[in-house]
Amino acid sequence: MMILIRDKPLADNPGKTEARNNFMPAVRRVSLLLLILTGGCVRNTGTIEEHRSATSGKLLVAVDKPLGAAVRAQAGIFRAHYPETSITVKPDISGKTLLALLKGEADAVLINGSTTPAEDSLLADPKRPGRKEAVARDAIICIVNRNCPADSITVDRLETMLSGQNHGALPLVPWISRNDYRLLATLRDMLKTSGKPLHALQTDSDSLLAVKVASDPRAAGILYLSALKTLSLPENIGNRIRVLPAGTGQPESRAIRPSEQALFDGSYPLATVVYYIYVPGDPLAAGFGSWLSKEGQKGFERSYLAPFRQMPRTIILK
Repeated sequence: MMILIRDKPLADNPGKTEARNNFMPAVRRVSLLLLILTGGCVRNTGTIEEHRSATSGKLLVAVDKPLGAAVRAQAGIFRAHYPETSITVKPDISGKTLLALLKGEADAVLINGSTTPAEDSLLADPKRPGRKEAVARDAIICIVNRNCPADSITVDRLETMLSGQNHGALPLVPWISRNDYRLLATLRDMLKTSGKPLHALQTDSDSLLAVKVASDPRAAGILYLSALKTLSLPENIGNRIRVLPAGTGQPESRAIRPSEQALFDGSYPLATVVYYIYVPGDPLAAGFGSWLSKEGQKGFERSYLAPFRQMPRTIILK
């Protein structure tokens, strides 16, 4: 039986959302008063007010789980440059990451892929706006069994697989990790489904998704490239799965592997963008974001993610 997968609403309880919105102006007024009195930026930790600048203080960054290792590495490099900073990276399921920022539980977040119109509306709220900056690149991929006869996949074929129509006649059956809200939102945006539901079978984790694909020649696992690269799979599982090249399906186009260059030049059709989002007015959150967009690009280049901006190459002529 196919399982219908729907995007979760950003707020399950409108009453709580309204109460939080009524409460936030009072918090902002108190924070502004403290800012004037101290002459700097203050952060409410729940017990005391902590002063911080663009290169000092504590920062809590919530990230989608597959981004955790790359962002921790970046935080370590940032602290090596600015020892008076302490950055805590908190990986979570993608449905909770941005919500942590909107609820004031995180100072900044990194998400992989598209935001929904509802999220964009909240980020544009003049009372507490959020700033979104592109800092890295990733990709959605389709993994299959080594014995699967398919040698590539197109965007149109992926849309057909997720439409829920006539799955029994399809050579591949789509599988996805349960509750990957951001992946679904990004697929919905890429495939231009106009709000139509997406259909796929589910596993409880990306690891179990790989296990399923390794054991079933008809299974097609849909996940982020970063998720696959950060899995610790036994050799007998990893050797039995492969990534399908993807194409647009247009005449004379060819299927492309998700290489770093293909993400830059747009030839890989399922490329995604990693965004850093924070609330303007927080100097450390702004400082870390600025660093990720510039100096931190080298760190992304050395990680399993691709930098958003292609790094210049120096050629020494002898």
